[in-house]
Amino acid sequence: MNLQLNNINKLPVRTWSWLGINEVSVKENIPEVTAYNKNPIKSDKTILDNLILQNSLNSETLLSSIETGMEEDTVRFIKKYKNSGISLCIPEGIRVKEPIYLDYRLDETNSTVVDFNQIIAEENSEVTVVLSYRSDEDKTVFHSGLTYLYAGKNAVINLIQVQLLGENAIHLNNVGAKLIDGGTVRYTQSELGSIQSLSSVHADLSGNNSRMDINTIFFGDKNHSLDFNYVINHIGRMTHSEITLNGALLDQSSKVFRGTLDFKKGASGSVGQERENTLLFSPKIKNISAPLILCAEENVEGKHAANSGKIDEDKLFYMMSRDSMI
Repeated sequence: MNLQLNNINKLPVRTWSWLGINEVSVKENIPEVTAYNKNPIKSDKTILDNLILQNSLNSETLLSSIETGMEEDTVRFIKKYKNSGISLCIPEGIRVKEPIYLDYRLDETNSTVVDFNQIIAEENSEVTVVLSYRSDEDKTVFHSGLTYLYAGKNAVINLIQVQLLGENAIHLNNVGAKLIDGGTVRYTQSELGSIQSLSSVHADLSGNNSRMDINTIFFGDKNHSLDFNYVINHIGRMTHSEITLNGALLDQSSKVFRGTLDFKKGASGSVGQERENTLLFSPKIKNISAPLILCAEENVEGKHAANSGKIDEDKLFYMMSRDSMI
């Protein structure tokens, strides 16, 4: 099956094309998308029974306004070929104590996962959702996911995604979020596998005092490539965002990071910051970062920092001589 997605993970404002950072395209031969015949849900079914999102005009209205960081072609592909996923609605005032855990294991007979996830947290509710993706090293597999998040007034959504796919895997992950007054989304992402990994987050801080935190760790070796695109729009007043990206690159691996904080008119008193720290363990790696701050409001605070470098050779020798894990 041929997969072609053009000009995805776009920077909101283009820069010089020779930098190769404005967008990325995907053209790959992937396994045919068939049914996923395993049950990924590891949580107590009795908990989920009361949280399943019922399709309604209200839920469709809430989720239809959510944008994602990848282009519409990617969204259409996932909605057309989806073979798994979860839809949750956390009722007002309910705080789910136990994490909701889905574990996807890809293998020769279940070589594709295209999961479409929808999570609505109503006023003063809280939920934690964990999604993990794994496969054997030698299996050719494909994952593409789309997750919509809607955090209502003073609601909290904790989303954790762990990608541990083998080196013959292609992985696309697309997240869109909308936050109302006092809503909070904490997104934790681990990108530790696959030959090609593309990730995108688009968050609209629409309500006053809403908050979006993104914490990502990544690892690239051999000829693996990673591509990140995070866009946070500060729309309401007194909104807050933090993007933290930490990782390491070895061999001939590559990484592109696009991080955009966009302070819209009216976002007075808002604060946003993004930090990236990348350890480089080879002179052959390719590491590109584009931290971007856009501003249409005066009374805001935006910060960004990107650090890339090597560990001091003496310190590295000291750690390795004592069998320390790097």
